[in-house]
Amino acid sequence: MRDDEIRRFRRQLKSLQRRLRQELPSVDGLSRSAVQVSAVIARREGVTPREVGEELRMTSSNVAAALRELEGRGYLVRERDREDGRRVNLSLTEEGARSLSEFRAERDTWLGRAIAAQLSDDEVEVLKRAGDLVERLARFTPGGSSGTGSATA
Repeated sequence: MRDDEIRRFRRQLKSLQRRLRQELPSVDGLSRSAVQVSAVIARREGVTPREVGEELRMTSSNVAAALRELEGRGYLVRERDREDGRRVNLSLTEEGARSLSEFRAERDTWLGRAIAAQLSDDEVEVLKRAGDLVERLARFTPGGSSGTGSATA
């Protein structure tokens, strides 16, 4: 791709990202950071606060604030690691997992409505294939594996 095409593609991705953020439903009044942290914890049960920060590229103080917020709502459990007592593992409570699930369903409803209203059946198929390509790009690490295999959900 030419540089101008890459810039246009990046702007397009950012535009959809901004719109998805605008359409974010409120999750019991939780901050966006708390929602992002809860999504990482749901995806990686037993993750540590440090690992959450690394994945989200958040400062430790921002992660700590989000964890306090989640814990205050009863959405988070912190447990000492059995092998290393200095390490704290995080998991969501049933209530936290339910709240995150409802949030995701509401967010996905907007995107589903937008796709149905704006795209033809052929375009939906192209979008599915493009999603696989975007996922591969997201996994790319310079000097590492390019992730050329098929995407898995």
